[in-house]
Amino acid sequence: MWWMLAILVPIPLFAHTRWFADGELAPYVSAEPTALYLGVWAVIAAAIVASGIYFERHGLLQFRFLRPRAPHQFERAAAAFSMVAGAFFVIAGTHHYLFSPNLSTDSGIPIWIITLQVLIGLSFLIGAFARLSAVLLASLWVLSIPLTGLEAALENIWVLSTALFILLMGNDYFSLVKYRAIAHRVRPYRDYALPILRIGTGAALFILGFTEKIFKPEFGINFLAQYDWNFMALLGFPYSDYLFTLSAGSVEALLGLVLMLGIVTRATALVIATFFSIPLFLLGPIELAGHLPHLAAVVLLVFFGSGERLVAVRSRTRYGRI
Repeated sequence: MWWMLAILVPIPLFAHTRWFADGELAPYVSAEPTALYLGVWAVIAAAIVASGIYFERHGLLQFRFLRPRAPHQFERAAAAFSMVAGAFFVIAGTHHYLFSPNLSTDSGIPIWIITLQVLIGLSFLIGAFARLSAVLLASLWVLSIPLTGLEAALENIWVLSTALFILLMGNDYFSLVKYRAIAHRVRPYRDYALPILRIGTGAALFILGFTEKIFKPEFGINFLAQYDWNFMALLGFPYSDYLFTLSAGSVEALLGLVLMLGIVTRATALVIATFFSIPLFLLGPIELAGHLPHLAAVVLLVFFGSGERLVAVRSRTRYGRI
């Protein structure tokens, strides 16, 4: 099975932003055959995507039994996701960073923006004017671009997809203050909520695979110098830290691409959930706090799949064509 390949490649592909590095590192120059490494991974990625398209068309690996059957389960799950996302933004703000640890007050992020992030998080957490706060969150992501740069903003594209998801779904089940004015306007577009969240989550993984690992392997190599996680070398394979880092980035980008395409989404989400879970036992609670919204989004995809919209391939069995 194709997803077993992902289990056999580097696990720490979802390490913290910039792989726990303090500041920037000097670019890494390698004499190893980078083009060959990436070429092999490109072939592997093409084979996996082609297999995923085939499986999706024929209704294979759908795992539909995971979908909750009780009424209004998605709406309740969406409300829980809003609260989890809110908890993350409060934690991020109280630790003086915006969206990810490398975007901190020390890097020039104004304290008022971080304070606004905390207020938005509290709104999501208690369910007070959640949809209005979602509009503010999307605006905050846009306003952050001149401060953080386009690359950092794209690495945090999940913030925008989270904002749009909460705008469409709200927090109508666990809210202290119910404000329905926006809900009626966005109701016709609710079918796009889960696909938008899926695409945003996938896009973040895809971009980070390149920006933090493939294009800047020095961060991964620096991390592996501190933490001996290159298990391929420990198993006796000729796997350098450089190849390990490129492999981690390739797998991360591949999983993100598969999510964006909306093929075998539950199987892919299960693999990602496994990757998110393993570092919790190695790095402790801070790892969970740093990945709360990502893990919550992946759990939604595990249970509810890709959604009916914005998919590259439609299953024939799902749409009654076979």
